[in-house]
Amino acid sequence: MGCCFRKRQVEGAAELTERDTAKTGGTSGQVKKSGLQFQEIVDGEVYLPHQHKPDEAVHFGVRLDDVDGQHVLSETVENSLARDAGIHDGDVLVDINGTNIEGRQVQYLLDLLREEVKHRLLLTVKRQLDEDKHVFVWTYFKVVVKENQPEVNILYLTQTDEDVMPWINVDPSQPAEYEWVGPPIGSYDIYIDETTSHYLSLSNNNNRGTVEFVSKHNPLTCTFYKYIFVGPGEPENGIVVVYSLQKYEQSVTVDALTTPEAKANSDADPTIGVTDFPLPKTGTTIPVDPRFWYQKENADNGLFSLQSVEQNGWYVSKSTSGDDATLSKTAQYFKIVPS
Repeated sequence: MGCCFRKRQVEGAAELTERDTAKTGGTSGQVKKSGLQFQEIVDGEVYLPHQHKPDEAVHFGVRLDDVDGQHVLSETVENSLARDAGIHDGDVLVDINGTNIEGRQVQYLLDLLREEVKHRLLLTVKRQLDEDKHVFVWTYFKVVVKENQPEVNILYLTQTDEDVMPWINVDPSQPAEYEWVGPPIGSYDIYIDETTSHYLSLSNNNNRGTVEFVSKHNPLTCTFYKYIFVGPGEPENGIVVVYSLQKYEQSVTVDALTTPEAKANSDADPTIGVTDFPLPKTGTTIPVDPRFWYQKENADNGLFSLQSVEQNGWYVSKSTSGDDATLSKTAQYFKIVPS
């Protein structure tokens, strides 16, 4: 991870350019850094990457603090990027790019927001409307810099009653392209909760990958990292995800089989196979892919189904005759919990 966000002055470094103006109600400022060392950072203040200059950060115009175990946003600056993105004082940050951040240290989140996120960012905040009612606000935006002044362009803004990510398609004119929303990447166990739990598992024997359900959890084959995408599809089907054994930015061999996919079969029903998860899948303008799954929560029981995006109408299921994972026209529901 990059540097820590503490107020300091690096010897020989240039001064902060516009942060003081931002704090008194002017435009959001920028701060330069040398390598991974910022010249001046104030504890708790949120910065985002500069669109064009990797050696500069953009002041978001809000603080992030741990208040009784919650990630509270406060001291939003008038006319700041945070205000433009729809952030209010007292909002509680609960998700970054669709991934729940409960239990994360504030410093980790500040580093993540400055060092790792993309120029398009999805933030979810819990907003208390009154003593008995709250909503979850989802703001998906990008920070652009025009004439050296950063500004926010809202791509999608909505609210929900529950912390369940809505379907997002920011560019309907591109009917076949998806975009990865970015880090953080959460790790999850996917299993059928019966008398004996059955965990979704991948095995790679002599480059012959199989997808199956096992009764004993093995973190090497049962811990999946969730990559979330936005783009076209059917809103009622759920959000688009890829589940892979591959950690974010982990280098793997070309023949590494880490990711379940729905394989077309010209003379029979489609089946589940195993493939790699190439780095270009964490970019933009990605075409529809057999690795993509719709993840949808069943509101009645909190369980999830996984439907193939490419093989529409086919769901991940456990074989009725064994432990193999198959595709079925009938949805099977899984517990998907952080590992």
